[in-house]
Amino acid sequence: MELPIQCIEAEFKQFRLAFEQELCTQVPLADQVIHYFLDRRGKQLRPILTLLTAKMVAGEVTPNSILGAVAVELLHNASLMHDDVVDSSDQRRGNATINYVWDNRVAVLTGDFFLARCLLCCSKTGSLEIIQALSEMTSILSEGELEQISNARAHLLSEAAYFSVINGKTASLFAACLRIGGLSVGATPEQIATLSDIGYKIGQIFQIRDDIFDYFPSNDAVGKPTGHDIMEGKVTLPLLYALQHAPATQSQVIKDLLKANRALTEEEVARIVDFAKQMGGIEYSQARMKNIAFEAKEALLTFPDNVCRTSLMQLVDYFIDRNG
Repeated sequence: MELPIQCIEAEFKQFRLAFEQELCTQVPLADQVIHYFLDRRGKQLRPILTLLTAKMVAGEVTPNSILGAVAVELLHNASLMHDDVVDSSDQRRGNATINYVWDNRVAVLTGDFFLARCLLCCSKTGSLEIIQALSEMTSILSEGELEQISNARAHLLSEAAYFSVINGKTASLFAACLRIGGLSVGATPEQIATLSDIGYKIGQIFQIRDDIFDYFPSNDAVGKPTGHDIMEGKVTLPLLYALQHAPATQSQVIKDLLKANRALTEEEVARIVDFAKQMGGIEYSQARMKNIAFEAKEALLTFPDNVCRTSLMQLVDYFIDRNG
């Protein structure tokens, strides 16, 4: 499925030019790393959401919309670089990570550079509301990552805890994208609140879909092996559902494996993956995505009926059906 962004094609080109201009430096090593990154950049979904939101609300994209889109993409990629160091990852979506090609110092400092440029972009908007939106989201993002580590160490296995984590570490950024898009074109406080809620729902869908990938053989677009999250102690929605609905004896066996203070073997990981599938965890997670998508689309119907609203509706479906 192609990304439905024809209605912002010109604005997206403006964004890409502005994004690359923000990454110009006078340091040869930095330029080398940044060019490596740019050659392997992702779909840039978050700035797309920012631009679509702005144009849906006001029928146009402003200079602050472009700056906001650049800022959220800079922050997103800074967090990925830092995550790769924290997780000792050598690949991301089929490509060698910066910390693997160079080292942790280069990866962390490049992430810091992206974060600094993000702050500069925010300041150029001259909007305290946009600066506040991104600042709040950065704090929530960090708290979400720490909460996930805490939950894994405490073996906290509840759906409420799961959604608390993904709201912090993933959905908060999506919410900020729509919120900044609205702020950049003077949306009302009521519209901003609704856009933020839609963004959280889209982020939840995105993360649930990402978690489902963990239960199937990988591809280059996903770039992680089957059971990778389980190996890292992350218990996501498919497994949580299975643990809650399996017979008590079966569920306890899996819980004992998850609580073992040692690395799981490949056979044990495969057993846990099969357990989640057999107990309906995948089907339940897919149903949750569709329910959340329905709520997001219902909220989108409160905005002007235009081609950008249609594109956002289509993007909700894209996030459910994506393969990477």
